[in-house]
Amino acid sequence: MNQYLEAIRISFFYFPLVALLSIVPYAYFQYKKIGYVQFNRSLVFYIFAFYAMTAFFITILPLPEVSADFCNNRRGRLIPSFFPFRFLKMLTRELRGNISLFSIVKSPTLMVTAFNVLLLMPLGFFLRYLFQIKNIGVATMIGFLVSLFYEITQLTALYGLYPCRYRQFEVDDLITNTFGCFIGFLIARYSNLLPNISSKPLLNRTEVTLTQRFLAIFVDSLLVIFFTSYVIEGLSQNIWLQSLMKVGTIVFYFIFVSKITNGQTFGKKLLGIRIVRMDGTRLTYKDLIARYSVFLILPFFVGEVSKFLLDTRFDDKVYLFLYLLFLAIWFFGTVMVTFIRKDHRGWLDRFAHTTQVLAKQDD
Repeated sequence: MNQYLEAIRISFFYFPLVALLSIVPYAYFQYKKIGYVQFNRSLVFYIFAFYAMTAFFITILPLPEVSADFCNNRRGRLIPSFFPFRFLKMLTRELRGNISLFSIVKSPTLMVTAFNVLLLMPLGFFLRYLFQIKNIGVATMIGFLVSLFYEITQLTALYGLYPCRYRQFEVDDLITNTFGCFIGFLIARYSNLLPNISSKPLLNRTEVTLTQRFLAIFVDSLLVIFFTSYVIEGLSQNIWLQSLMKVGTIVFYFIFVSKITNGQTFGKKLLGIRIVRMDGTRLTYKDLIARYSVFLILPFFVGEVSKFLLDTRFDDKVYLFLYLLFLAIWFFGTVMVTFIRKDHRGWLDRFAHTTQVLAKQDD
């Protein structure tokens, strides 16, 4: 039981990072497939992702320490078992002379077998409920292949990462795991208590959603932050030269790239949106400078100056207060206003007389 709790604890620790890294790809495929991000389906998908991570951790954890006698201590104890239904023989041996309902329920062999059945029951459920697989034979085969993957992982000692096996390969695990997937599929097939999350047809949308806007700026910001933090700061130790190169990077990415792509940065291209002028004419450098310089480059420049002043005059908190106040005003104008206005145009678009529209498939 402790190893299962440890696997769940580790999943809780790593899952937020996995979820964060998968948000953009998941949203991208959702937009491509059905035209929007469905909340209920997304929630169930991430529950499935957490389950999948936990199930895999249960099969490999805890990871033992490799010592000089690592293999000697395990020699003869972890022999692969290729005989089916061995658990029935072990259960009979444990219950010899004490056959009662209580002794059966408390049997270690029965508990392990029950956990093996439960391990892939959620998989069968998700195959029917989330992935909309209707053929029970296909779902059962998937459950068998997933179980086989787990067993091969154990049989090969994490594919050679360990000098010898530390978990036992058993055919019974394949049988009980697959049976659990089968049962989970049946439960999902006949359950009518859960909300419908089936993929809906592509919506005839004419407006860019707030989700698309925020995911696009998230991707763009991530790219710029990564480049400025890990590339530019490694090129020079001069703070002013670093700041100049960072501003140049922002200008190049948001203004120059947007101009040559007619209003699409990488993030906007990924989410299928572009910037256009309100009058429908082609974007100019003047439009892009008006849109981005005041609300992207200026906050960055103020931040760099504030950072320099804080480093040199750390006893004066006025600079920190003013910068945080500036960021609060900037956040309200660029983010919160989009929630308030019906057309979702923030200060960037209003100042530059631009808006964001859905890009055509052939753009």
